[in-house]
Amino acid sequence: MTGDAVRRPFWVLALLIGSATIGMHIFVPALPQLIEEFRIDTGQAQLTISLYMFIIAGGQLVYGPLSDRFGRRPVLLGALGLFTLAGLAAMLAQSFDALLLARMAQAAGGCAGLVLGRAVVHDTAQGTDAARTIAAVNSVLLISPTLAPVVGVWIASTFGWRGIALLLSLLGLVTMAGVSFGLTETAASRAEPMRRILRKYLALIRSRPFLLQVIGGSLVTTTMFVLLTASPFVAMERLGRSLNDAMIFYSIFVLGLLMGNLQSGRVLRRFGFARTFVIMSGVGLTGALIFLGAVTWDVLTVPVFVVAGFLYTLMAGTMAPLTLTYAVGLSPDLRGSATGIFGASQFTVGAIGVTVAGFGSDIVQLAAVVLVCCAGMAFALYSALLLRERRVAV
Repeated sequence: MTGDAVRRPFWVLALLIGSATIGMHIFVPALPQLIEEFRIDTGQAQLTISLYMFIIAGGQLVYGPLSDRFGRRPVLLGALGLFTLAGLAAMLAQSFDALLLARMAQAAGGCAGLVLGRAVVHDTAQGTDAARTIAAVNSVLLISPTLAPVVGVWIASTFGWRGIALLLSLLGLVTMAGVSFGLTETAASRAEPMRRILRKYLALIRSRPFLLQVIGGSLVTTTMFVLLTASPFVAMERLGRSLNDAMIFYSIFVLGLLMGNLQSGRVLRRFGFARTFVIMSGVGLTGALIFLGAVTWDVLTVPVFVVAGFLYTLMAGTMAPLTLTYAVGLSPDLRGSATGIFGASQFTVGAIGVTVAGFGSDIVQLAAVVLVCCAGMAFALYSALLLRERRVAV
């Protein structure tokens, strides 16, 4: 859908796509206070983060089809209302169980913006234009993992963890206002019966080209969380550095993500989708192999780790908007559903990668292996698809 009547302010898109992830990162500094107040252990406190992530992954599968049938705006407003009320419930929680339920409801409401904000972009732009807009929004959002914990530390130390819950509720309220007054309806499929949409949905998840793009896109994007999670252990256990140095590594890798996002449009115009996917997955695989080789032969240094991690995050930043754009383009009739499936797969693969890397006694070695496997599988997949495309063209 295009036209002068369509309104999708950039700040509204950024808040929609960012609310759920901000709610995850900003709450991390509150965990020690939760342990003290509710007399729980660390594992229980971490449930407020881990369950939040899994619900974000699963919820995206639901909101896509709902928005394709009933429209983006009503579904967004309902979900944001849940996000806002859940923040208030978390602030008023008198037990850990009540807080955990509120956090789960908050994730269920927030994940709608993550999937439908991107769906709105693909409703109103296609191809390079859509990739450029998604990249711009991602560039803003990639700053949140760095800034949100800092803001969370200040709020938790000044007002306590309940202040964080209140801030998230206010964020939901502001986003609701933006959707109500600034965002027009963009879903072209909302007049179709739900039964027809479900038939298309089932056909979509059986579509081999679509599923291959979803798998490939998941392998080269959210697996960056494996690298970010391993960074403190690399800094302190392998390099003998402080936790502050780990934050420096983290900032450099976020810079790689930002640069990848900013260059994605130019790379796409020069090489096209298929060649870009092969080139950038190769860049990420190179970084992962450098990391694994240095860890295996015990020659890991700060410059080597920085270069290896930067190459991997450069791949992730470049591929994030392009793989989503290409996958959603394969299903123009169900953009909401396609975006939801893609997002759910991303979060699931990222969560699995982090979990696997945490097994065993050496998280750094396992993290390097996971990164090589993910980038290697993606490189093999995209190379095979490029060869098939060239064979068909001949």
